Amino acid sequence: MAGLLDERAAVPALTQELFDAFSFHLPPGEQFLGYPVAGPGNDLRPGHRSWNIVWYRPADEAADLPRLLTDAAGRLHEISIPPPLIAPGVVAEMQAAAGRLLPPQFRAAMALIRQPFLQPVYDLESAGLAFRRVALVGDAAFVIRPHVGGGVVKAADDAAALAECLDAEPTVEAGLRAYEARRLPVGQRFVAEARRLGCYLRHRFDSEDERAHAALHAAPERVLTETAAVDFLRQSG
Repeated sequence: MAGLLDERAAVPALTQELFDAFSFHLPPGEQFLGYPVAGPGNDLRPGHRSWNIVWYRPADEAADLPRLLTDAAGRLHEISIPPPLIAPGVVAEMQAAAGRLLPPQFRAAMALIRQPFLQPVYDLESAGLAFRRVALVGDAAFVIRPHVGGGVVKAADDAAALAECLDAEPTVEAGLRAYEARRLPVGQRFVAEARRLGCYLRHRFDSEDERAHAALHAAPERVLTETAAVDFLRQSG
């Protein structure tokens, strides 16, 4: 669940200090975060920005997800649902959960969001990146869960590597093979790291050992130091 809140409405609820920060809250088995982004028209001036909210909530794929992705007219949207079509009951559930689980500042901000976004989180790991004269880059190659915070960086590095490999090799096909060899392990590391960071955001665990291992990654100290970690991005660049 996500949403955008105009800075002029957000700051009275959050205080300017919270608005300007990358703020986390960790309800059991969940993660809520908020941070400033550009406002309408890509406006970065103080007072004209927006506050972006992301709330990771586990859902049962068989029972919960179809209900969440079914609009008020009864139509199921299999991959994602357009924000205006989110059923009013789902929005009401979100607000009720905010009242139970969030601290006062975040609860007040959530109450101001009239049109949330709802997006299931997926990942995708490609077995190959080069096919004859076709190359996969960015999200076409690997869809990474958001916790790494490196989707744009990885896409840019993919593009740069592709250009370098094409320049260095005598044929397009050879260049694409070199690109695949160089970037396939990087994409695999990104996917594995994102799965590790988000391992506690699950609806169901297969064993108590698995639950205990996941709980280690839910510790606030680890979430704050490992989410979008610069060291990992540098090592994978």
